[in-house]
Amino acid sequence: MKTSIIICFYEKTAYLKCCLDSLKNCTDDFDEVIIADDGSSEIVESEVKKFITDYPFPIVHAWHSRKDSRRAACRNNGIRHAAGDYLVFMDADFAVLPYAIKSHVGAAKPGWFAAGRCKYLAEEQTKRLLSERMSSDLLEKVYLELPDEQIFKEHREFVRYGILRKLRLASARRQTFGGHFSIHKKDIESINGYDENYVGWGGEDQDIAMRLVMAGFRGTSVIKSARILHLWHPKEMGEKPWCEGENTEYFFRKKIPVYCDNGLIKT
Repeated sequence: MKTSIIICFYEKTAYLKCCLDSLKNCTDDFDEVIIADDGSSEIVESEVKKFITDYPFPIVHAWHSRKDSRRAACRNNGIRHAAGDYLVFMDADFAVLPYAIKSHVGAAKPGWFAAGRCKYLAEEQTKRLLSERMSSDLLEKVYLELPDEQIFKEHREFVRYGILRKLRLASARRQTFGGHFSIHKKDIESINGYDENYVGWGGEDQDIAMRLVMAGFRGTSVIKSARILHLWHPKEMGEKPWCEGENTEYFFRKKIPVYCDNGLIKT
């Protein structure tokens, strides 16, 4: 089974380099990286094309033109460029610890997706990762500086939701991916990928998680085992949650098809 990592990226090359550097610690666990670029400037695009040649694994830079923030379309573009049978989705502001990708791949089963979470770094911790030489020891040290309580809580909630959903006691709208997730390519293609009607802040991850559950797919947790750090940066909407953004009304509409019209294939 060939594995592709799809990294959603826009403009912040220092974060992308940190993410790619962290993946050097697990090069045996995947086959390629797809940088799904949400329309970075020509200067950034040129810079990315230069430094990705320095990495010991294949990297494809999948760029599309900028038309506001289009994370759903960006990820679909990554899917189209991916040669892997199994896809691991993450963002460019992640630092990946050893065995995180192996944990995702180890959970791979047809008809299932694997969902993970991140520990969120403070500004000073992020500066350390961006300035110091990347190593597995550094990642381990920073990861252990942060408490495990929230990660364990989110794992329990994910497992609990899966049980309630199996008993039909929970809504599909409550399914979430969190920070990173993985799935067989043919399975995400079966619901036509991400709904590209999500433009701007938030909702696209919640939508695809919901539609996968509606289609009969089940989720497994790699929250405790697939350890990933989320680099600090100013939030896109300050402290507001995504459900106060511009896509809320569309997400909460009454009738949502499992197979979206404006996805990988336009219908």
